[in-house]
Amino acid sequence: MISPLACLFGLVASTTLAAEYPTTGMLYNQQEDSSLSYTCALQQDQQRLRCDFIQTAVRKKAKAADLEKKLADARKNYPGAVKEFSDPKGCNLVSVWLGMASGQISIDAALARNPEIATDVTKFTEGMIRLREDAKANPSMLDSFRALAGMCDHPTEENYLKITKADHDKDLRTCQVSSNPFTQEFVWVSDFANGGAWVVSSQPGGPCGVVELSRFEKDQSDTSGLFWRYVARKAATNPSGTVLPGLSCSAVDQGEYVYDWQKTRSDHMQCEFVEFSPI
Repeated sequence: MISPLACLFGLVASTTLAAEYPTTGMLYNQQEDSSLSYTCALQQDQQRLRCDFIQTAVRKKAKAADLEKKLADARKNYPGAVKEFSDPKGCNLVSVWLGMASGQISIDAALARNPEIATDVTKFTEGMIRLREDAKANPSMLDSFRALAGMCDHPTEENYLKITKADHDKDLRTCQVSSNPFTQEFVWVSDFANGGAWVVSSQPGGPCGVVELSRFEKDQSDTSGLFWRYVARKAATNPSGTVLPGLSCSAVDQGEYVYDWQKTRSDHMQCEFVEFSPI
């Protein structure tokens, strides 16, 4: 019989097999805003466990500390940017976009005078109408457009830095959502920690010789025997190697990340914008 607690957390497991290996469920990262759903099956040899995972993560697109580096890069790029903002045609399009988005210019009139801005008029118009509606509720959405227009009017370094600040401010309020499927095979290691664990079967790979050391281990505090934790970890066996020029293998993240069946995190991330990310 499945316990009510198991049902509550979306776990499906028979009491007979629960003590032997994890079957299916969802776990929550205790350090970051991500979850891990899994489905596992014991292989024919009864010695290996194959699990299919889907990791879903939510991350802020930028951190406050990133701004200084972005401003430094912008200062270096400013001389070249002045040439770009000296193009009357490009600056005219910036003005047109801002006018349409803010409602100061009719979309139809702007398209009639500047047909090159839309390859599909219907889709463009629908998107601009949505942007207008969103901007009414949140005028700061147009800050980047305003900064670009300001640079067109007065191409000073100060106005160029305002573009970087406006983009960074939006990134601080943007959350990226990613979904990553992967598969791992595990072997049972009976003398691991307290009571054994299902440990990933892995060989060193890549220039860093990265070995997966992730594992499923029983929640020793759970008396029912139904619940498992997943601990994600990897190690670089060649720390003196390089992944890319200037990026040492010693920088590979080798920390442990615990995924627990109990959801203890509830962060207020203040996401005004959401982007879907491949990673």
